[in-house]
Amino acid sequence: MIASSKIYPEKRKGIEKNVPLMLHIFFDKKRVSVFNTGFRCDLIQWDTDKQLMKRNQVNKAGQTSTTINIKLNAIRGTVDTWAAINPSGTIEQLLKELRTVADKKEKVEAVEVETFYTLFNRFLSERKLSKNRHDHYLVLMRCLQRFEAHTKQPISFDIDLHSFENYLSIEHTLIDKQDQRGQNTIIGLMSKLRSFFLWAVANEHLTKNPFNKFKLSEAKYGTPFFISIVERNHLYNFDLSKRKELAVQRDIFIFQCLIGCRVGDLMRLTAANVINGFIEYIAGKTSDENPLTIRVPLTEAATEIINRYAGGEMLLPFISETNYNLAIKEMFLLAGLTRNVTVLNTVTRKDEQKPLNEVASSHIARRTLIGNLYSKVQDPNIVGSLSGHVEGSRAFARYRQIDDKIKTDIINLIQ
Repeated sequence: MIASSKIYPEKRKGIEKNVPLMLHIFFDKKRVSVFNTGFRCDLIQWDTDKQLMKRNQVNKAGQTSTTINIKLNAIRGTVDTWAAINPSGTIEQLLKELRTVADKKEKVEAVEVETFYTLFNRFLSERKLSKNRHDHYLVLMRCLQRFEAHTKQPISFDIDLHSFENYLSIEHTLIDKQDQRGQNTIIGLMSKLRSFFLWAVANEHLTKNPFNKFKLSEAKYGTPFFISIVERNHLYNFDLSKRKELAVQRDIFIFQCLIGCRVGDLMRLTAANVINGFIEYIAGKTSDENPLTIRVPLTEAATEIINRYAGGEMLLPFISETNYNLAIKEMFLLAGLTRNVTVLNTVTRKDEQKPLNEVASSHIARRTLIGNLYSKVQDPNIVGSLSGHVEGSRAFARYRQIDDKIKTDIINLIQ
């Protein structure tokens, strides 16, 4: 007797999500039984040719494709090996063996087991996260899934944090077109994982936190660079009449320099955010647990830019963040804003000198408002009320370094 098998998602009319994965068993090419493997997935998650779930997937129960595929391979392998050992065996005997391999117990009510991913999904659903923050946690979850596939071990609540941190630093060597992560990025991902464990322990889902025995490094930032008021005005007045689309993005960048918001907040602005001569919005970064309404007076130039593009659904004609950053680099180059600035290499964590146009991005607009204001008024609370920094923010320590340099330069003038 030759036994073989194939796994198919159960066909249910109109149902494509969370369907059972059924093992079809054949004796001498004749189907003799269909066995429920006990696992489910969405139809779009299933690879018919490979007879497995697609990589980096999680089903409704929070089980990863890595965990499920290991079990499915064991179930299918049982059919082959059993037939070789028991050439005259019965289908009832095989089904009993399969129930053992699949950990299925007859006449025992199934109890849902809390897995790492089911708890992580509950964490995401119960926490009031902004879309941006929620997306960042999804990035972390995908990193965990790839780590799981790499180690061929299911993620558990006693995850080896040192191994995961090391994986984040070398993943670019394992995956094509994956950029090497900077240390600050790795620290950010590990911090989010720590937040999950802190929540789990605080809400009595877990009794221990693996971070209690793991020292998380501190992020390191260079001294912020920004453009001066003279440079900002030069860019605003620079003739881009032959590059009309770039001129539009230049205006948006200048507007961002004048209100100092983060790019995510910038791209959500509509005419409704303009209230009595102020731009008013809630910063996405603080909206999760401590919503902070920010009001910034509109300067004449800011009002001029708003009026220039009035009438659209959004306040200004935004493009994607990626293309916006590319446009900023190009406009800086054309306007001659190419002086060298000192930046921190995110991988080596050492200072480097780069032309301003090569490192310019949307965040330089935010720093331009903060830096220029702070050089005039050394009060972080006043500046923070316009930029959205919370009271006591450590970010201002870096701007204070710039202010000290200005003071030193002035004192040197009277020596």
